[in-house]
Order: sequence, then C-alpha cells, then structure tokens
Amino acid sequence: MNIYKDNRVGQGSRGRGKTISKNSESGSQQRSHMVTNTKKETRFQWFFQRAELPDGQYDPETGTGLLCIEELSKKDKGIYRAMVSDDRGEDDTILDLTGDALDAIFTELGRIGALSATPLKIQGTEEGIRIFSKVKYYNVEYMKTTWFHKDKRLESGDRIRTGTTLDEIWLHILDPKDSDKGKYTLEIAAGKEVRQLSTDLSGQAFEDAMAEHQRLKALAIIEKNRAKVVRGLPDVATIMEDKTLCLTCVISGDPTPEISWLKNDQPVTFLDRYRMEVRGTEVTITIEKVSSDDSGRYGVFVKNKYGSETGQVTISVFKHGDEPKELKSM
Repeated sequence: MNIYKDNRVGQGSRGRGKTISKNSESGSQQRSHMVTNTKKETRFQWFFQRAELPDGQYDPETGTGLLCIEELSKKDKGIYRAMVSDDRGEDDTILDLTGDALDAIFTELGRIGALSATPLKIQGTEEGIRIFSKVKYYNVEYMKTTWFHKDKRLESGDRIRTGTTLDEIWLHILDPKDSDKGKYTLEIAAGKEVRQLSTDLSGQAFEDAMAEHQRLKALAIIEKNRAKVVRGLPDVATIMEDKTLCLTCVISGDPTPEISWLKNDQPVTFLDRYRMEVRGTEVTITIEKVSSDDSGRYGVFVKNKYGSETGQVTISVFKHGDEPKELKSM
C-alpha cells in the first residue's frame, strides 16, 4: 500500500515528476525530482541499485531533490530511486537509466561536446608541433574524431600521434618537416551532429611553431645532459672523532662533468687524510681520523658545458663520550 497516496493532503501524491538535465560546462548529469505534501520531518533519499547515495541534495523550501553525477560513464548505468518518508509512510519514484535511455543521454552529451569545441590552436613542443581543440566533454564511445591534412585522412604512425582526453582533442606531429605544412581539419561526429574545424599550418604559423619546437628541444637537451648530483648525499652526517668518514654520491652529465669538493665554500685539497675516488658515476670522498676541525658544510660541485650543480652535506664531528648534536636536541 502506498501510504502517501492513501493519506491525501494538499495536492495528494508526494512525487510530482522527475527530470534529467545535462551540464554542458562539465559533461555532468543532474537528476531531479519534485515532491509536495511534505512537512518538516520529511526525509528525502536517493538510491542507486538499492544502495543509498549520500551525495544527493534536497531543498525542503522548493521540494526539489537533486543528484549530480560528475563525468557520467557506463558505470552509472542502472536503476535510480528517489524516496520521501516521514511518520505517515513513504513514497518513491523510479528512473530506469539503462539501454536506450542511457544511450540517448550520452548521444546528447556528445552533441554538446562537439558544439563546444574551440577553434584549433597550434603549439610548438619539445617533440614537434601540436594541433588541438578544447572541449567541455568527450566520450570515446559516443564521439568519433578524424583528422585530415590537405583533405587526406591521417592515421597514427611513426611521426603522427592522435588522441583525446576528457577535455581535449589533439594531433601531434613529431620531428616536423616542410611536407607537414598545409591545411589541417578536425572532424568531430556525435550522433547526427558533425562539426569540422580547420587551421593552416604554413607561413608564419609554421615558422613560429618550429621556432618554439627548436627552443624547447634545445632546453630538453641541456636539461638531459647538464651536470647533476642525482642522489647519495645526506643533509647531515654525524661521526665520532678519530673515525673514518666516507661519503658517496651519484652524478650524471654528458660530457662527463668536472668534479671538485668544497668545504665552507673553499676548495678542498686532497692530501694526507683527504681522498676522492671516482668510479663511473659514483664519487666518494674519504676523510681519515676525523677531528672537530673537519666539521663544516661540504659540497660536491660538478660542471660541464651544459651547466653545473652542487650537492651539499653538513658534517658534524663529536668527541668521545659526547652525544651527537642531533641526539642532544631530541
């Protein structure tokens, strides 16, 4: 027995209708239901596949129950139930979001996404030249994209990459050549909606993109090959006097970096108790029979034609019977 419909007050049945709306800004879905004949104690709940959805909203002033699903996908397929209840009983309404109903929503979202596509933009990258359009929503199952160069359909290959994200459709031309100049067209199909966007990669547009590509490529080469201290040195090394201290770090760079050590910003002379050993990319400094005079801030400085870097460590030497400084501070 439907208690609400049997106990008619005001307009009678609690459920007054349900609607589905699409948010063209984000591709989200909003499901809403209007209820009447409520009172202060009335409770509104949303369920999906019999499990309660805690994110549902209810406005008792307007009688509107709202459920918003961000980035709708196939995992949201199922039965939705909106229920109101109080001491008089309960009433509900069902939304079957499966089959054709779900397909219709995705098709409409695809149409909105296609219409939202921004004009094509050209961008130089480290790897080449990128052409792209921003969209408010993209679904690979319900939207299809095709790229053309001079009216010839393009396929992904060794130098051509195409792809999509939730908010972008892109084409990446690797290692660009003069033969890549010309008109590029993006075709977006979503149901019966087909949209085409074009841009001309020639003249100044091509020159600007190539200049940016060359600049970023050069920076990447510098960053890859410059001298670096990649790992190994601690922030602080504590040791008892008369012990032998060994510190090892790993460096990188092409050509092989020049290496020097500093103590309190002054060059370290490797004589007597101080030794440096280089094995491939590993650099080790050894100090024998350390004393308090060896305490200080040390740095390994590496450089080559692409750049330089310093890795630093603070060495603290304590006397027999004393505690290390960091233990005293604990």
